[in-house]
Amino acid sequence: MKLVQVPLREIEQGAGLVEAITPYILEYREAEDLAADVFRTCREVVEPDAARLGERRREANADSWDVLAAGGAVLGRFHAVYDVDETRLGFEFAAEAATRFYRLLRQQRIVRPDLLQVRRMMSGNLAETVAAVLWQIGAIKVSLGDLQPLFHVDMRRNRSPIYIDVKGLASHPAVNDFVLGSAALLLRNVEFDAVCGIEAGSIGLAAALAQRLAKPMFFARRGRRYPEASLFEGIRSHELFRKKVLLVDDTLVHGWTKARVIREIRNWGGEVDACFVIFDRRQGGEKDLAALGVQLWYLTDRRAALSPKVPREISLLTDREYDEINRYFEDPAAWHAARGLEYHHIQPPAEES
Repeated sequence: MKLVQVPLREIEQGAGLVEAITPYILEYREAEDLAADVFRTCREVVEPDAARLGERRREANADSWDVLAAGGAVLGRFHAVYDVDETRLGFEFAAEAATRFYRLLRQQRIVRPDLLQVRRMMSGNLAETVAAVLWQIGAIKVSLGDLQPLFHVDMRRNRSPIYIDVKGLASHPAVNDFVLGSAALLLRNVEFDAVCGIEAGSIGLAAALAQRLAKPMFFARRGRRYPEASLFEGIRSHELFRKKVLLVDDTLVHGWTKARVIREIRNWGGEVDACFVIFDRRQGGEKDLAALGVQLWYLTDRRAALSPKVPREISLLTDREYDEINRYFEDPAAWHAARGLEYHHIQPPAEES
Protein backbone atom coordinates (compact mmCIF):
# COMPACT_ATOMS: atom_id res chain seq x y z
CA MET A 1 0.00 0.00 0.00
CA LYS A 2 1.29 3.44 -0.97
CA LEU A 3 0.55 6.71 0.76
CA VAL A 4 -0.92 8.25 -2.42
CA GLN A 5 -3.52 5.43 -2.56
CA VAL A 6 -5.08 6.26 0.81
CA PRO A 7 -8.24 8.42 0.77
CA LEU A 8 -8.23 10.91 3.64
CA ARG A 9 -10.54 13.30 5.44
CA GLU A 10 -10.17 15.78 8.29
CA ILE A 11 -6.59 16.63 7.38
CA GLU A 12 -5.28 19.00 10.04
CA GLN A 13 -1.91 20.54 10.75
CA GLY A 14 -0.66 21.55 14.18
CA ALA A 15 2.78 22.42 15.56
CA GLY A 16 4.96 19.73 14.01
CA LEU A 17 2.05 17.31 13.63
CA VAL A 18 -0.24 16.43 10.73
CA GLU A 19 -3.30 14.30 11.44
CA ALA A 20 -5.74 12.70 9.04
CA ILE A 21 -8.37 9.98 9.00
CA THR A 22 -8.94 7.27 6.44
CA PRO A 23 -12.46 5.80 6.65
CA TYR A 24 -11.11 2.24 6.51
CA ILE A 25 -9.68 -0.15 9.06
CA LEU A 26 -6.16 -0.84 7.85
CA GLU A 27 -4.84 -4.34 8.38
CA TYR A 28 -1.49 -4.67 10.14
CA ARG A 29 0.26 -5.62 6.89
CA GLU A 30 -1.27 -2.62 5.12
CA ALA A 31 -0.12 -0.33 7.91
CA GLU A 32 3.38 -1.85 7.70
CA ASP A 33 3.48 -1.24 3.95
CA LEU A 34 2.14 2.27 4.46
CA ALA A 35 4.87 3.04 7.02
CA ALA A 36 7.51 1.90 4.54
CA ASP A 37 6.07 4.19 1.86
CA VAL A 38 5.85 7.09 4.32
CA PHE A 39 9.59 6.61 4.88
CA ARG A 40 10.31 6.56 1.14
CA THR A 41 8.19 9.66 0.61
CA CYS A 42 9.91 11.37 3.50
CA ARG A 43 13.36 10.63 2.11
CA GLU A 44 12.47 11.69 -1.44
CA VAL A 45 10.60 14.96 -0.94
CA VAL A 46 10.35 15.84 2.76
CA GLU A 47 13.47 14.97 4.77
CA PRO A 48 16.48 13.92 2.64
CA ASP A 49 18.48 12.98 5.77
CA ALA A 50 16.14 10.07 6.44
CA ALA A 51 18.19 6.87 6.32
CA ARG A 52 15.99 4.06 7.62
CA LEU A 53 12.65 3.16 9.19
CA GLY A 54 12.62 2.03 12.79
CA GLU A 55 10.91 -1.09 14.09
CA ARG A 56 7.20 -1.10 14.69
CA ARG A 57 6.12 -0.26 18.25
CA ARG A 58 2.68 -1.49 19.27
CA GLU A 59 0.62 0.11 22.02
CA ALA A 60 -2.96 -1.11 22.53
CA ASN A 61 -4.78 -0.11 19.31
CA ALA A 62 -1.89 1.88 17.78
CA ASP A 63 1.33 1.27 15.86
CA SER A 64 4.23 3.72 15.59
CA TRP A 65 7.42 3.86 13.51
CA ASP A 66 10.40 6.20 13.84
CA VAL A 67 12.03 7.78 10.80
CA LEU A 68 15.75 7.71 11.57
CA ALA A 69 18.84 9.52 10.32
CA ALA A 70 22.06 7.63 9.53
CA GLY A 71 23.38 8.17 13.06
CA GLY A 72 20.15 6.96 14.65
CA ALA A 73 18.66 10.37 15.44
CA VAL A 74 14.85 10.47 15.24
CA LEU A 75 13.72 12.78 12.45
CA GLY A 76 10.03 12.03 12.79
CA ARG A 77 7.35 9.47 13.59
CA PHE A 78 4.42 7.89 11.83
CA HIS A 79 1.42 6.71 13.85
CA ALA A 80 -1.55 4.51 12.90
CA VAL A 81 -4.40 4.37 15.41
CA TYR A 82 -7.06 1.73 14.70
CA ASP A 83 -10.57 2.78 15.70
CA VAL A 84 -13.83 0.88 15.33
CA ASP A 85 -14.54 1.85 11.72
CA GLU A 86 -11.61 4.03 10.66
CA THR A 87 -7.86 4.52 11.03
CA ARG A 88 -6.34 7.74 12.30
CA LEU A 89 -2.93 8.64 10.90
CA GLY A 90 -0.36 10.93 12.48
CA PHE A 91 2.82 12.39 10.95
CA GLU A 92 5.11 13.90 13.56
CA PHE A 93 8.00 15.91 12.12
CA ALA A 94 9.77 19.24 12.43
CA ALA A 95 7.59 22.19 11.47
CA GLU A 96 8.77 22.62 7.87
CA ALA A 97 8.69 18.89 7.14
CA ALA A 98 5.23 18.63 8.72
CA THR A 99 3.98 21.39 6.42
CA ARG A 100 5.33 19.47 3.43
CA PHE A 101 3.44 16.37 4.54
CA TYR A 102 0.32 18.46 4.98
CA ARG A 103 0.64 19.74 1.41
CA LEU A 104 1.12 16.19 0.14
CA LEU A 105 -1.83 14.72 2.01
CA ARG A 106 -4.10 17.60 1.08
CA GLN A 107 -4.22 16.26 -2.49
CA GLN A 108 -5.74 12.99 -1.27
CA ARG A 109 -8.65 14.41 0.65
CA ILE A 110 -12.04 12.89 0.09
CA VAL A 111 -13.97 15.57 -1.76
CA ARG A 112 -17.24 16.34 -0.03
CA PRO A 113 -18.46 19.76 -1.12
CA ASP A 114 -20.24 21.44 1.74
CA LEU A 115 -22.17 24.58 0.82
CA LEU A 116 -23.43 24.77 4.40
CA GLN A 117 -19.85 25.06 5.61
CA VAL A 118 -19.21 27.81 3.08
CA ARG A 119 -22.27 29.74 4.25
CA ARG A 120 -21.38 29.20 7.88
CA MET A 121 -17.76 30.30 7.55
CA MET A 122 -18.02 33.06 4.94
CA SER A 123 -19.69 36.41 4.45
CA GLY A 124 -18.40 36.99 0.94
CA ASN A 125 -20.10 37.85 -2.34
CA LEU A 126 -21.07 35.40 -5.07
CA ALA A 127 -17.60 35.41 -6.67
CA GLU A 128 -15.97 34.52 -3.35
CA THR A 129 -18.57 31.83 -2.64
CA VAL A 130 -18.01 30.20 -6.05
CA ALA A 131 -14.25 30.36 -5.47
CA ALA A 132 -14.72 28.67 -2.09
CA VAL A 133 -16.55 25.69 -3.58
CA LEU A 134 -13.94 25.41 -6.33
CA TRP A 135 -11.30 25.18 -3.58
CA GLN A 136 -13.40 22.52 -1.87
CA ILE A 137 -13.48 20.23 -4.89
CA GLY A 138 -9.81 20.74 -5.75
CA ALA A 139 -10.49 22.66 -8.96
CA ILE A 140 -7.89 25.23 -7.89
CA LYS A 141 -4.52 23.51 -7.70
CA VAL A 142 -1.31 24.83 -6.16
CA SER A 143 2.33 23.75 -6.46
CA LEU A 144 5.55 25.33 -5.23
CA GLY A 145 7.61 23.11 -7.48
CA ASP A 146 9.14 21.10 -4.64
CA LEU A 147 6.66 18.27 -4.15
CA GLN A 148 5.37 18.26 -7.72
CA PRO A 149 6.28 20.23 -10.87
CA LEU A 150 5.10 23.76 -11.40
CA PHE A 151 2.19 24.11 -13.83
CA HIS A 152 2.73 25.01 -17.48
CA VAL A 153 0.86 28.03 -18.85
CA ASP A 154 1.13 30.37 -21.85
CA MET A 155 1.18 27.64 -24.50
CA ARG A 156 3.21 25.53 -22.05
CA ARG A 157 6.21 27.87 -22.26
CA ASN A 158 5.94 29.59 -18.87
CA ARG A 159 5.32 28.24 -15.38
CA SER A 160 2.81 29.03 -12.67
CA PRO A 161 2.25 28.02 -9.03
CA ILE A 162 -1.52 27.92 -9.58
CA TYR A 163 -3.75 26.13 -12.06
CA ILE A 164 -7.51 26.35 -12.51
CA ASP A 165 -9.22 23.18 -13.70
CA VAL A 166 -13.02 23.30 -13.69
CA LYS A 167 -13.43 20.49 -16.21
CA GLY A 168 -14.31 18.10 -13.39
CA LEU A 169 -17.36 20.03 -12.22
CA ALA A 170 -19.73 17.36 -13.52
CA SER A 171 -18.12 14.88 -11.11
CA HIS A 172 -19.65 16.88 -8.26
CA PRO A 173 -23.36 17.23 -9.09
CA ALA A 174 -24.29 19.52 -6.19
CA VAL A 175 -21.48 21.97 -6.94
CA ASN A 176 -22.13 21.72 -10.67
CA ASP A 177 -25.77 22.59 -10.09
CA PHE A 178 -24.82 25.54 -7.91
CA VAL A 179 -22.28 26.89 -10.40
CA LEU A 180 -24.53 26.42 -13.43
CA GLY A 181 -27.48 27.95 -11.59
CA SER A 182 -25.39 30.97 -10.62
CA ALA A 183 -24.14 31.31 -14.19
CA ALA A 184 -27.65 31.07 -15.62
CA LEU A 185 -28.85 33.75 -13.21
CA LEU A 186 -25.98 36.05 -14.22
CA LEU A 187 -26.55 35.49 -17.93
CA ARG A 188 -30.22 36.43 -17.72
CA ASN A 189 -28.86 39.97 -18.15
CA VAL A 190 -27.28 39.15 -21.52
CA GLU A 191 -29.12 39.08 -24.84
CA PHE A 192 -28.10 36.27 -27.18
CA ASP A 193 -29.64 33.75 -29.57
CA ALA A 194 -27.20 30.83 -29.28
CA VAL A 195 -24.36 29.50 -27.15
CA CYS A 196 -20.97 28.53 -28.54
CA GLY A 197 -18.53 26.35 -26.61
CA ILE A 198 -14.90 25.68 -27.50
CA GLU A 199 -13.40 22.23 -27.99
CA ALA A 200 -12.94 20.39 -25.77
CA GLY A 201 -13.06 21.68 -22.20
CA SER A 202 -16.10 23.93 -22.46
CA ILE A 203 -18.40 21.82 -24.64
CA GLY A 204 -20.15 20.25 -21.66
CA LEU A 205 -20.40 23.61 -19.87
CA ALA A 206 -21.86 25.33 -22.92
CA ALA A 207 -24.36 22.51 -23.47
CA ALA A 208 -25.54 22.58 -19.85
CA LEU A 209 -25.94 26.37 -19.87
CA ALA A 210 -27.76 26.30 -23.18
CA GLN A 211 -30.20 23.75 -21.80
CA ARG A 212 -30.87 25.82 -18.68
CA LEU A 213 -31.39 28.95 -20.75
CA ALA A 214 -33.36 27.17 -23.51
CA LYS A 215 -30.97 28.32 -26.24
CA PRO A 216 -29.46 26.38 -29.15
CA MET A 217 -25.82 25.39 -28.76
CA PHE A 218 -22.91 24.62 -31.08
CA PHE A 219 -19.16 24.43 -30.56
CA ALA A 220 -15.96 25.58 -32.22
CA ARG A 221 -13.10 23.21 -32.90
CA ARG A 222 -9.57 24.14 -31.81
CA GLY A 223 -8.61 23.92 -35.47
CA ARG A 224 -9.73 22.53 -38.79
CA ARG A 225 -8.99 18.85 -39.31
CA TYR A 226 -8.60 19.51 -43.05
CA PRO A 227 -8.68 22.77 -45.07
CA GLU A 228 -12.28 22.61 -46.26
CA ALA A 229 -13.68 21.48 -42.89
CA SER A 230 -15.93 23.78 -40.90
CA LEU A 231 -14.58 25.25 -37.69
CA PHE A 232 -18.04 24.84 -36.14
CA GLU A 233 -20.04 21.74 -35.27
CA GLY A 234 -23.80 21.78 -34.71
CA ILE A 235 -24.71 24.77 -36.85
CA ARG A 236 -24.69 25.74 -40.54
CA SER A 237 -23.56 29.03 -41.98
CA HIS A 238 -27.02 30.37 -42.83
CA GLU A 239 -28.28 29.47 -39.33
CA LEU A 240 -25.67 31.74 -37.81
CA PHE A 241 -26.41 34.76 -40.01
CA ARG A 242 -27.20 37.82 -37.83
CA LYS A 243 -27.57 35.67 -34.74
CA LYS A 244 -26.13 36.98 -31.47
CA VAL A 245 -23.79 34.40 -29.95
CA LEU A 246 -22.65 34.00 -26.37
CA LEU A 247 -19.15 32.51 -26.36
CA VAL A 248 -18.57 30.19 -23.38
CA ASP A 249 -15.31 28.80 -21.99
CA ASP A 250 -14.14 27.50 -18.64
CA THR A 251 -11.26 29.91 -17.89
CA LEU A 252 -9.69 33.05 -19.33
CA VAL A 253 -6.00 33.94 -19.47
CA HIS A 254 -5.16 35.92 -22.63
CA GLY A 255 -8.21 35.35 -24.78
CA TRP A 256 -6.36 34.59 -28.02
CA THR A 257 -8.18 31.35 -28.78
CA LYS A 258 -11.47 33.10 -28.06
CA ALA A 259 -10.46 35.92 -30.39
CA ARG A 260 -9.99 33.42 -33.23
CA VAL A 261 -13.45 31.96 -32.64
CA ILE A 262 -15.03 35.41 -32.40
CA ARG A 263 -13.54 36.44 -35.74
CA GLU A 264 -14.73 33.23 -37.39
CA ILE A 265 -18.29 33.67 -36.06
CA ARG A 266 -18.31 37.19 -37.47
CA ASN A 267 -16.97 35.92 -40.79
CA TRP A 268 -20.00 33.64 -40.90
CA GLY A 269 -22.29 36.64 -40.42
CA GLY A 270 -22.93 36.09 -36.73
CA GLU A 271 -22.58 38.66 -33.95
CA VAL A 272 -20.55 38.29 -30.75
CA ASP A 273 -20.47 40.93 -28.06
CA ALA A 274 -20.40 38.77 -24.90
CA CYS A 275 -18.18 36.02 -23.54
CA PHE A 276 -18.73 34.02 -20.34
CA VAL A 277 -16.13 32.10 -18.32
CA ILE A 278 -16.31 30.52 -14.90
CA PHE A 279 -12.85 31.74 -13.82
CA ASP A 280 -10.90 34.80 -14.97
CA ARG A 281 -7.20 34.67 -14.04
CA ARG A 282 -7.05 38.46 -14.64
CA GLN A 283 -3.95 38.33 -16.79
CA GLY A 284 -5.07 40.56 -19.64
CA GLY A 285 -7.82 38.49 -21.22
CA GLU A 286 -10.56 41.00 -20.48
CA LYS A 287 -8.65 43.73 -22.34
CA ASP A 288 -8.04 41.41 -25.29
CA LEU A 289 -11.78 40.76 -25.55
CA ALA A 290 -12.68 44.42 -25.05
CA ALA A 291 -10.41 45.31 -27.98
CA LEU A 292 -12.70 43.13 -30.10
CA GLY A 293 -15.84 44.78 -28.74
CA VAL A 294 -16.71 41.81 -26.52
CA GLN A 295 -17.75 42.18 -22.90
CA LEU A 296 -16.52 39.62 -20.40
CA TRP A 297 -18.91 38.00 -17.93
CA TYR A 298 -17.43 35.74 -15.27
CA LEU A 299 -18.48 34.03 -12.06
CA THR A 300 -15.25 34.28 -10.12
CA ASP A 301 -11.61 35.28 -10.49
CA ARG A 302 -8.25 35.12 -8.76
CA ARG A 303 -9.03 38.07 -6.50
CA ALA A 304 -12.02 36.21 -5.13
CA ALA A 305 -10.06 32.95 -4.85
CA LEU A 306 -7.36 34.67 -2.78
CA SER A 307 -9.76 36.85 -0.80
CA PRO A 308 -9.32 36.82 2.99
CA LYS A 309 -13.03 36.02 3.14
CA VAL A 310 -12.21 32.50 1.86
CA PRO A 311 -10.82 30.94 5.05
CA ARG A 312 -7.80 28.65 4.99
CA GLU A 313 -9.98 25.88 6.44
CA ILE A 314 -11.63 25.83 3.01
CA SER A 315 -8.74 26.64 0.65
CA LEU A 316 -6.22 24.62 2.73
CA LEU A 317 -3.55 27.07 1.56
CA THR A 318 -0.38 27.54 3.60
CA ASP A 319 1.06 31.03 4.17
CA ARG A 320 4.01 30.27 1.91
CA GLU A 321 1.72 29.17 -0.94
CA TYR A 322 -0.48 32.25 -0.55
CA ASP A 323 2.55 34.57 -0.71
CA GLU A 324 4.04 32.69 -3.68
CA ILE A 325 0.83 32.95 -5.72
CA ASN A 326 0.54 36.67 -5.01
CA ARG A 327 4.17 37.26 -6.05
CA TYR A 328 3.52 35.40 -9.27
CA PHE A 329 0.45 37.46 -10.20
CA GLU A 330 2.12 40.74 -9.22
CA ASP A 331 4.95 40.21 -11.72
CA PRO A 332 5.22 36.85 -13.55
CA ALA A 333 8.52 37.83 -15.18
CA ALA A 334 10.14 38.74 -11.85
CA TRP A 335 8.73 35.56 -10.28
CA HIS A 336 10.35 33.48 -13.02
CA ALA A 337 13.66 35.32 -12.61
CA ALA A 338 13.66 34.78 -8.85
CA ARG A 339 13.32 31.04 -9.48
CA GLY A 340 16.01 30.97 -12.14
CA LEU A 341 13.45 30.24 -14.86
CA GLU A 342 13.32 31.75 -18.31
CA TYR A 343 10.25 33.89 -18.94
CA HIS A 344 8.76 34.05 -22.43
CA HIS A 345 6.83 37.13 -23.50
CA ILE A 346 4.12 35.34 -25.43
CA GLN A 347 2.38 36.89 -28.40
CA PRO A 348 -0.71 35.65 -30.21
CA PRO A 349 0.06 33.09 -32.92
CA ALA A 350 0.29 34.67 -36.34
CA GLU A 351 -3.00 33.15 -37.51
CA GLU A 352 -4.79 34.54 -34.44
CA SER A 353 -3.23 37.99 -34.21
